[in-house]
Amino acid sequence: MSTLADVAKLAGVGVGTASRALSGKGYVDEATKSRVQTAAAKLKYRGNAAARALRERRSRAIGLLIPDLSNEFYTSAAEVLQVELDAAGFQLIVAQTGGAAGDEQRAWETMLSRQVDGVVHVPVDPLGSVPTTLPVVQLNRRSQRCTATAVLSHDAQGVQLLTEHLIDVGHRDIVALVGPSDFSTTKDRLAGFRSAIAAADIPEVPAGTHDRAQPRTRVLSAALTIDAGAAAIESIADDLPTAVLALSAQFVLGTLAVCKRRSIDIPTELSIAGFNDPAWYSVWNPAITTFAPPLADMGRRASREILAAIDTWDGRPAKRPAVIQMEGELRIRDSVAAITHQSRRRPVPSSR
Repeated sequence: MSTLADVAKLAGVGVGTASRALSGKGYVDEATKSRVQTAAAKLKYRGNAAARALRERRSRAIGLLIPDLSNEFYTSAAEVLQVELDAAGFQLIVAQTGGAAGDEQRAWETMLSRQVDGVVHVPVDPLGSVPTTLPVVQLNRRSQRCTATAVLSHDAQGVQLLTEHLIDVGHRDIVALVGPSDFSTTKDRLAGFRSAIAAADIPEVPAGTHDRAQPRTRVLSAALTIDAGAAAIESIADDLPTAVLALSAQFVLGTLAVCKRRSIDIPTELSIAGFNDPAWYSVWNPAITTFAPPLADMGRRASREILAAIDTWDGRPAKRPAVIQMEGELRIRDSVAAITHQSRRRPVPSSR
């Protein structure tokens, strides 16, 4: 097995210079750095991560706590984080926290026992505590009591744009399907929705209101699962709006499931706008109009923030943590139809 001394000899430099060139710590001119890297590649040199960790008193590992490994948002974030952290010499350790606060706490205990250098955290419990003994960066959501930097999508802006699009093409009877009310993402998305309907002077009424003659909006809240989303839409199936804002990919699937069971045509009988943009949105017929958060950029920014937090960690959490909001993109496709009046298209058939 090649050693650092072998690399230095082949490159014609000292061992210290070779170390700086490969670690990125300390100045080495570009020509020398390139020569060292070429020598390392030729000799198939691999640094001793364990020895480096002992020298630096670090584990060279960073944790990622996510609620659901099947959710494309979290898998996309994990993929980007893995690439970015690997390039910096860190290993990513992933733990699924599920939807329960107890599971999240156990995942924290696992990370602490592994002595990770820091954690990127997607919170499950909005009121849950976060350890203050190591650097933490929150991703996608933020806890109410957390003093960590949070990297978020600008959900309020995105949902406002999405709602404005529905209003611009004539919809005045809209249902917003959102997650649990105490999640920061739900609050942000509702803020964007309500900003748009207030500007258009469309009132928000209770979910059970059946007056179709006047413009109205309704809000339904459900757990972030396909079945919960479907159940929420079923609860208003005898009084559907002209458009549903299904503000998660799970809710889009739940809404589509109800439409399939009840033979509701999209978009002529019901327009659907979604959130996030998994690959199937664009190939579904009709393709799903949506707001797409910048998932890859969020993952890259979270990796930079956690690495910076580790480098500057002094054993105390930040007094004024940053909230970084990143702008996404409105993607208009075929699942939203323009309408010119509020009359219902036809009675909704019973579930078969």
